[in-house]
Amino acid sequence: MSFHLSKDFLYKLGAGEVINYKTTPFEEKLRDFDAVFDTIGGDIQSKSYQILKKGGRLVSITQDPNKEEAEKYGAQAEFLWLNPNGKQLSEIGELLESGAVKACIGEVFPFSEKGIRDAHALSETHHARGKIVISF
Repeated sequence: MSFHLSKDFLYKLGAGEVINYKTTPFEEKLRDFDAVFDTIGGDIQSKSYQILKKGGRLVSITQDPNKEEAEKYGAQAEFLWLNPNGKQLSEIGELLESGAVKACIGEVFPFSEKGIRDAHALSETHHARGKIVISF
């Protein structure tokens, strides 16, 4: 499975700026953000504090943020575990219907042993382009 995200694709999704993390450390290029949504954790989470403005907020879905590190940067930090409910799903549906949020379907796999295995392998690369879908 190959991976390639073109700048055009990312701008089409709404990116204001595209940074190639392999060649440019984001923490050296970005500053004064109100919030960071951490989906990776570890070293990336630590570097994310550097781009927040004082009083900014870091929300992680991967690990509990280091409170001492947050305090050092004058940031708020929290761990969020998603537990969607009917009301939230309805609101997300409305956002999708209005076009405020766009779903990007990357690859669709059949509901079979091979399909599930292939979908999982793609997920483990952390380089899926769009959502991974299992078709029933």
